[in-house]
Amino acid sequence: MTKEQTMPAPTVEGTATAAATGSSSRLPLRGWALELARRWNSNSYSLFVLHGNIFDVFPVQEGADLTYLPLKTFLMRRLFPERSYLLFYDIADGLTFGSAEMQKRFFEWLEIYDQVENTNFHQTGPPREFTKLVALLRRFFLRAADEKEGRKSVTLIVDFPEKIIPDTPDASSSIDERMALVTLLKWASSPDLRRLDVGIILVTESAAELHSDLLQNPHVAQIRIDLPDLEERSRFLRSNVVTALANGRAVAEWSDLGLDDLAAQTSGLSLLRLQHVLAEAVRNGTRVTAEHVAGSKKRLIEEYCQGLVRFKNPKPGLNLEAVATHQAAKQKLRELAWLITNNKRDVLERGVLLPGRVGVGKSFLVDCFASDCGLPVMEIGEFRSKWVGDTELQQARILMTIRALGPVIVVVDEADAVFGTREADGDSGVSGRVFAAFAAHIGDATLRGRELWVAMTSRPDLLSIDMKRQGRFGLCIPLFPAQGPEDVADLFTTIARVKKIALSEPLISFIRETLGQRPLTGSDVESILIRAKERAVLARHDDDVQLADLQDAVNSFIDPLDPDLLALQETAAILACSDRRYLPDRYRQTDRAALLEEFALHKLRVARR
Repeated sequence: MTKEQTMPAPTVEGTATAAATGSSSRLPLRGWALELARRWNSNSYSLFVLHGNIFDVFPVQEGADLTYLPLKTFLMRRLFPERSYLLFYDIADGLTFGSAEMQKRFFEWLEIYDQVENTNFHQTGPPREFTKLVALLRRFFLRAADEKEGRKSVTLIVDFPEKIIPDTPDASSSIDERMALVTLLKWASSPDLRRLDVGIILVTESAAELHSDLLQNPHVAQIRIDLPDLEERSRFLRSNVVTALANGRAVAEWSDLGLDDLAAQTSGLSLLRLQHVLAEAVRNGTRVTAEHVAGSKKRLIEEYCQGLVRFKNPKPGLNLEAVATHQAAKQKLRELAWLITNNKRDVLERGVLLPGRVGVGKSFLVDCFASDCGLPVMEIGEFRSKWVGDTELQQARILMTIRALGPVIVVVDEADAVFGTREADGDSGVSGRVFAAFAAHIGDATLRGRELWVAMTSRPDLLSIDMKRQGRFGLCIPLFPAQGPEDVADLFTTIARVKKIALSEPLISFIRETLGQRPLTGSDVESILIRAKERAVLARHDDDVQLADLQDAVNSFIDPLDPDLLALQETAAILACSDRRYLPDRYRQTDRAALLEEFALHKLRVARR
């Protein structure tokens, strides 16, 4: 028998017993709810932090009826239906109660309290300010020790705790915030509260918005509510909630997608947002199609993440064959794409780092790789905010969405800026928390095969060594400009084909002879070809680029970028490489100590400018 099955008088409704045995009248607890029940019943914690997908709806089944309820109602009806007292608090409404009977009994006790303390709360109501309320609540919690009959239990659920104990430095926090923090820390470690079956649950979207002293306390249990998985979405789609959207009509009457396809294609959405997708189609009289679901999902996720992530749609016909040069990188990425498409994802890297100088073609290479993989692609932009708490909140939303979307490719451009560092001056520890959250998520081995992170940067040296270690971005494939005449010709031929520019043999010969030894990038070549085509158009010879046009464009071309900066970026890419096979021949046997000296020299020159 399980521990939960042998527990006497569980403190949370039937909890794990129902989950373990599968009650016929109740939906078994799973996921975060089961974790909460187990931790609660362990009698090891009095204070819990619920965070993540807190604004969703959750299933409650009684008999044959399956309904979906907001979190507060779910906790009341599913986890705590038999508590003597179920209290709710937020700074707007103050103290409220799970039922009128609970409120009545509380105020009866409050009248006795008033007589002893010479207060008048039973008439005016309990104090709304948390720091004034806690003294009263402490007495109320402990009053259970004096009860002679019946099993007494109390649960206090606090909404928006980040407004009470925000994660601000002690020097910047108010006296009320510090008092509230100390109170919660004392409650968390109180053996009396555990003995008396008193528990406090803080409900917040982002745990990172709470004071770090609370989160780091070993007496505090953190429980993340993830976005619904495939099974949860499938159950929801088969519930009466969905058929009710269309006045009882079966889903097949208004959807081109079956229930299994709908469940599969709506990963990354909460149940509430999934309901919105369907309701929008039904009420507008349009059928639910794959295009409708994909478009709505993209819009809702980008809105939820406030535009700080975007989905990248693969371009038809685009694949790694369209990439010029970068032979070693293409070979390795083809191997990764094969593992993905053949469902060998358990051996995938967690992350791939693609460093290289500006304009070398990192973004285009990733786009082509993503098309070969056939997976959804999400790109993360810069999400840091000057507003306290906003950065951590956005990061929490992004990571929760990515976790639910898998399998997915996550693309991060300018990774050195997005990931940040452990330390930064004047940001009250935000950089450290952001870095730690990313490092923990990317290093989570349980997500191997569900997420492949691809990071691009021109300055890999600015990334923390902890981020570049094995198990995170341990696979580093540097990208380089063209390495000789054939690479240069390949670049020109490939880009000219895309730009619909015909290159005759005399032009190709000129390219090999004149430009063959120049370290050109894709952006350089594109710029030269566009200038040559411009000259052809102005010369009125029907967009036909002639040798004179190309010669003129080449002779006038000046790379606007600082050569020392480009050299710095290229040297940094070489030093970051994880396998000599990914390096051009001329770099494979280069002494690392000499490279470090060269890097330091370039860095010094750039700093002096």
